[in-house]
Amino acid sequence: MMSAPDSQRFLGKYREIIVAVAFFLIFDLAVLVLNFYISYKISESAVEINLAGRQRMLSQRMTKELLIGLQDAQQLQDVNASIEKIYTSALGFNQTLQAFRQGGTVVSADNQPATLKAVAIPAAQDVLARADRLWQPLFQRIITIKRTNDDIRALFNAHLIGVEEAQDKSAERELTLEAAVRYAQVYNLDLLDLMNQFTNQLESAANQRANTLRQVQTAGILLALLNFGFILFKFIRRLLENDRRVEKARQETSEILGTVREGLFLLGQDFSIGSQYSASLSAILGKPIKAGDDLRTLLADMVSPESLKAATEYIGLLLGDRVKESLVQDLNPLVNLPVQLADAQGQGRQRYLSLYFNRVLEHGKIVHLLVTVFDVTTQVRLEQELAAAKQKAKAEMEVLLDLLKVNPAHLKHYLGRAERELLGINDQLRNIENSRDYRQAINQIFRQTHTLKGEAAALGLGIFEDLAQRFEDMLSELRGKSTVLGRDLLALPLPLDDFLNRIGQVRELSRRLSDLQAAFSEPNEPELVRNMTALAQRIAEDHAKQVELETDLALMAVLPPRIRHGLNDIALQLLRNAIVHGIESRSERLIWNKAVTGTVQVFLKQREDEYEFVMRDDGRGLIAEDIRAELLRRGLYTEAQLREFDDNQIVMKIFEPGFSTADSVGRDAGHGVGLDVVKHMIGELGARLSIATEKYSYTQFSICFPIPAEEATA
Repeated sequence: MMSAPDSQRFLGKYREIIVAVAFFLIFDLAVLVLNFYISYKISESAVEINLAGRQRMLSQRMTKELLIGLQDAQQLQDVNASIEKIYTSALGFNQTLQAFRQGGTVVSADNQPATLKAVAIPAAQDVLARADRLWQPLFQRIITIKRTNDDIRALFNAHLIGVEEAQDKSAERELTLEAAVRYAQVYNLDLLDLMNQFTNQLESAANQRANTLRQVQTAGILLALLNFGFILFKFIRRLLENDRRVEKARQETSEILGTVREGLFLLGQDFSIGSQYSASLSAILGKPIKAGDDLRTLLADMVSPESLKAATEYIGLLLGDRVKESLVQDLNPLVNLPVQLADAQGQGRQRYLSLYFNRVLEHGKIVHLLVTVFDVTTQVRLEQELAAAKQKAKAEMEVLLDLLKVNPAHLKHYLGRAERELLGINDQLRNIENSRDYRQAINQIFRQTHTLKGEAAALGLGIFEDLAQRFEDMLSELRGKSTVLGRDLLALPLPLDDFLNRIGQVRELSRRLSDLQAAFSEPNEPELVRNMTALAQRIAEDHAKQVELETDLALMAVLPPRIRHGLNDIALQLLRNAIVHGIESRSERLIWNKAVTGTVQVFLKQREDEYEFVMRDDGRGLIAEDIRAELLRRGLYTEAQLREFDDNQIVMKIFEPGFSTADSVGRDAGHGVGLDVVKHMIGELGARLSIATEKYSYTQFSICFPIPAEEATA
């Protein structure tokens, strides 16, 4: 039984065909019902036509019997039989005529009751009315004849009538017969003609119904054929479409299986590989694969019996329905599985494979396992290398931590001594063939190595202790031999090289550690002066200038760290600015009768409860006209705005971000950042800035700042 979703998919897929078949059935049923109805009507018409034809026969029979009865009466013969026939025929004619007009039950030709409905054809009703008008006078005469004859018979049977009275009654009956015969002779043909007309009209109506039935049947057959053609067309088109989809799906599956790098296949309940599997599966497993191969047999040649057993049990769990798939995914024993595969030359090589399994369900039942096989050899080896690298990094970190514990002087002494000893051992090994006394040489090397190991242990240098220990192990193995040959010593230089390389590495780490410690140490006045001097010389050389730096920064050492670092940054920025923009070139200074070497003075003084940092250069000074022109050229201000500033205000614009008088952007100027940094740092220090300058003579920046009480006492 299909589930609800399956039923919906089925109805959706074949909806057009199902609707067409439903219409076909409904249409055929409608045609059948209509056919049955029309046939029933035709059957009714046949009865009516038959009865109408009988009316013609009865009219002629009555006329004939009337003539016979009249002849018998005139010849004084018994007329009872004739009168009974006349009456019976008249009664049947009248009953049928009235049934045709108003509906009713009559006796058919086979003496069976037949129900007639009133004729619905207007022309036929008109004929029946005319016939009834002709018929009723004759029918009344026949009733009179019948009643008269019945009276005569009753009187004769009761012996109540005499001869003369009997002759009178017979004469009366004869007269009535003569009147009826005359009426019949006059209107017999008219009544017969009306019955013929009526019969023809009934036959015409029946023919019309028969034609309608034929038309309905013809139309039904045509529509049924069209519907059948539509269903056949839809069905064939659906089949063709499904065939195209199946072929496309098969082609796409083949393309996927032919291009994926992973091994893909379906595994059956009997552990057999399905008919569809990726092209790369054979390459990954290192052997040709065909549909129906048993996975257990394939794995048996690649893995250990223990791994094969674990894999078989795990796959068995997945093929069963007792455990949930999600609960056993983590138990997969076929992840990063080492296998032995043969390469193209037939040589065995170790690879690593990972096999993952997913259940394939059909109507809730497990029918297959989708198996994905990955060659994870590269990944596993990278993980192994990464683990080794982590181990190495950990060892180096331990070395670094060991170095932090060792006195630098002791470390330096140990490294120097160990290097000399190891180089000496290396020389001994190189020249050992001259001594021919290998065992004595080994003992000598052993003592030297042991001494190094002891010193390393005393200093807490575990790495050197371990290296010495491994070298001692090699020496011990040689010492344990009864005879030591020259070729036995060939492996000794290798650990020596490793030992020496480690010494070089530790020496480099020690140097970097010293540099790092120096970088984190607090700046002091000699260091700041050294840095400023180096910076001044570098900038002067870059700009083809000569500069001399004069400093007095001894008080830097007493400043709190925050102020000292801030002042250091300010000093470097102002120094760069003074040399680039203030100090003139050699030729320009000569024009102004200045010494070719410019001077920059930097000093820090204490004035009562605050300090004053001063930087003064003997350069060209801050020229307001030049600054104003540069502000206008850079579009920082309009000419009208600049006219509103006095020279002091113009000079202070040099601290605005983005302003620079440099002609080009370089390493030391042009970005308009340096003096903005100075302004920012002055603000952070809570300092005051004053500028004194004279055209072509000097520029002096004075920064006065207090020392907060909490920092002064910190």
